[in-house]
Amino acid sequence: MVRLLALADQFTQHNDQLARLQPAYAAMWGHTSAQVLVSACLEAVQAIVDEPMDAGVTVTEATVRIKHLAVLTGQAVRHLAEAKAQLSAPASPSDRPSRGGEVAHEIHLARELTLLAPAAALESARAVASAIHRRQPATATGSDALAAAERTALHATARGHVVIGRRGGHEYAHSRGDSVHLGTLRALEQAGLVAVQPGSAPPPFGEGHPHDRVRLTPGGAMAVTAFLGRGARTPAPPTTSVLPARTTAAPARTR
Repeated sequence: MVRLLALADQFTQHNDQLARLQPAYAAMWGHTSAQVLVSACLEAVQAIVDEPMDAGVTVTEATVRIKHLAVLTGQAVRHLAEAKAQLSAPASPSDRPSRGGEVAHEIHLARELTLLAPAAALESARAVASAIHRRQPATATGSDALAAAERTALHATARGHVVIGRRGGHEYAHSRGDSVHLGTLRALEQAGLVAVQPGSAPPPFGEGHPHDRVRLTPGGAMAVTAFLGRGARTPAPPTTSVLPARTTAAPARTR
């Protein structure tokens, strides 16, 4: 499961970089990164196969889902290779504007192919976790100490959905789909379950300054594996938290 969470994180970083880098750098860096991700997908498939559990329908679907990611990422490799070829091909001054548009288009196609990869990897991790939990008796885990709001924030972070931005001198949390509060993220950060990577994510709406990507730490990934596949996927946030909250001057805002 941890391998699949790591794969989701790799795809999140890959997507962030493709969105942030200038086309020339995105094509060069992204081509290599996508090749690495294809190998990572195949290794994850083998890890699922090697896991001692019943190969039921959900596990089979989890394996197929990661194989699909490998295929889609392989197609992204080809688009990025084409972008690299366009950049290195001789061009007259009159051809350069259209050449730049072609490069940007190839990168855009590559980005679309891996856009949903983090969520797909997490869904496969959930299926594998569910199969493993069925084989093991229910026991208390460290994640039992987490409030529902913290589990929701960790789950959204694993999907690559959470960033921290700034507006008018104040910080705010932004998450696609889930309600995640800045105070919850700071508490998780203080507990060593998430890390904030400054300026590493594109702004959610395509304009403005880069945002700070929130990522799982190794401890956070272990916490997610403990509750993933048990009950509801994203529980509703409660009003209290068992983690020590850190007081900040910036008000929490959720978009």
